[in-house]
Amino acid sequence: MILWPALIGGVLATLTGGALWRLSLLHRAGIIGLIVIAIAGFWPLFAVASGDDTQLVVHMALFAAFGAAAVFSHKLGIAGLAAILMAHGLLDVALFTTPHPGPIWWPAFCAAYDVVLGAILLLSLTLRKPT
Repeated sequence: MILWPALIGGVLATLTGGALWRLSLLHRAGIIGLIVIAIAGFWPLFAVASGDDTQLVVHMALFAAFGAAAVFSHKLGIAGLAAILMAHGLLDVALFTTPHPGPIWWPAFCAAYDVVLGAILLLSLTLRKPT
């Protein structure tokens, strides 16, 4: 049950990274920052849908932290954004082991997406595409 969502998340992250690379957008911190904000926004959405106020407060606080990091992405650079994505992936792994809002498979999907896209970002720093 968990392997398929993780595999799909990893494949989609690879396709996202490939598309951003092809479009010469992979090294644009603002683009990656927007991706981080979008990714972090799913947990509060799931918390609202669950109707659990405690979960909503927790996930809004986490969203604010990741959102703030993304807002300062121009100062963090691509390596910093890769670390933020991977940290979000680790958070997803931790949430998988706890009662969480949202689908049971979401943490595996999101963790794989985050970690793979973060790894692609780090790899891209060594393989600069000529412009």
